[in-house]
Amino acid sequence: MKNISVQVSQHDKFQLELKFICPIKSGKKIGDYHIELYFFIPRNLEISDSNFGTNQFYSDFYEHIRFQTPHVDLATLISGDSTPLTRLRNADSNSKSEYGKLLKMFCSISRSAMRDGEKNVENSHPAQRKEMAENYLRNTEKLLMMYRQCRPDSGTAENLELFDLVDEYLSIAANSYRYKIWEFFNIYGDEEMTALVAGITGKELEYRKKRQFPSVPYENADNSELLYRESTLKKAMAGILFLNVETRKAGVFLENMLLAFSAAIAMAFATAVSFIWKGLFLEEFSLSFFVVWVIAYMFKDRIKSSLQIYCMQHRNRYSYDFQQKIRDGFGKEIGVCMEGFSYCNASELSEKITSTRNRHTLSKLENGSLEENVMSFRKRIEIYGNPCRDIFQEFDVDGIVDIMRLNVRHWTYKMDNPSRIVYKSDGQKVRKLKAKRDYHVNMVIRYGERDGEDHFERYRLVLCRNGIRHLDRFDENGGFVGE
Repeated sequence: MKNISVQVSQHDKFQLELKFICPIKSGKKIGDYHIELYFFIPRNLEISDSNFGTNQFYSDFYEHIRFQTPHVDLATLISGDSTPLTRLRNADSNSKSEYGKLLKMFCSISRSAMRDGEKNVENSHPAQRKEMAENYLRNTEKLLMMYRQCRPDSGTAENLELFDLVDEYLSIAANSYRYKIWEFFNIYGDEEMTALVAGITGKELEYRKKRQFPSVPYENADNSELLYRESTLKKAMAGILFLNVETRKAGVFLENMLLAFSAAIAMAFATAVSFIWKGLFLEEFSLSFFVVWVIAYMFKDRIKSSLQIYCMQHRNRYSYDFQQKIRDGFGKEIGVCMEGFSYCNASELSEKITSTRNRHTLSKLENGSLEENVMSFRKRIEIYGNPCRDIFQEFDVDGIVDIMRLNVRHWTYKMDNPSRIVYKSDGQKVRKLKAKRDYHVNMVIRYGERDGEDHFERYRLVLCRNGIRHLDRFDENGGFVGE
């Protein structure tokens, strides 16, 4: 991996997810990996800094940073002499920290390999799809079998319990990707493949029942235990890759200086008025001088307040809201990142951002003579190469994944009903039809590395009052690519 990359998707009904992958370069401090998000919000949604300010944005904003899962494909994972499976087989099950680390890393690598393998089946050529699916199903069965054969005869009670929990989670994950294969071939009516998947997944459920794992779905039940254990185990196993973030407010010195500067200008005004009035009209203190001093102080107070508001509104051009220290699980600092949010004037955006937005005539008419409200989120990431490489020396960990989620529920409050009735006439009859009432929020992403070329991408959030309807992607020429 050489360059920063981005993946944008709809996480759920109200959340947009952006995943940035920053490469780790050994021996080099990754400086100035910068990310900028621009949201072009239609004025009729009435989203502005008065009702959706910085605090509200960060309240609706969630992020976590982790190491990228080492990439090992399924075929390599079940064969070879230096795979995670081999390391696990030769590990000391009495070593609490090392054995647990290997178990969780193997679980994360296996889940990633099964996910990528399933995607490869769906994206394969139709002539090769069935053969690839059969190979995938065989490999997942072999992977689970080989893992279960690694169960130690002895070891600490905690390690043995963790081994079984990994076994349960891999069983859940394997079936979840197999069901996607089933759905895929079911669409094409391939009864042979759907029957094959049904047999394998049923066999896996019987294994879970035999081992008395609680994550078995039943008819006429809420099956909440399955979802709970799947979510909990997923977080627990991936926890080995997660990084701790220590957050503190950024730009405190600049903020204090701006506030002090505003107060100094206001005080200079009040003092100048008092001296000028006293020097020109008065020789000693009087009621007239007292009134002038009070009036000067009133203006001084308003000047101070107005200047402070102005300075705080423009502070983010030169500073960030928060600075975060990134630490590994042992507390060692491996990087820093800074982030800031603000509104900006559309006319002040760079030509490249504006052209990427690619406003057409209809969107201009939608907003009348007014421009869209533009929200801007900026982030800068620095990762220290060598400390990151030293954490997992036996695994090829070559990237940091920064996952950001933005909840857009507050953007939907002023929207109309999600659908309305329209009419169609064929010349003889008039029929009622339903039409969806959508709102378009365009997003432009700028990202890159210092001394490197910046990349620009455009997406469009299609929203209604019930949440995100779909996410559209555009190419560099503004052409529609798809959801």
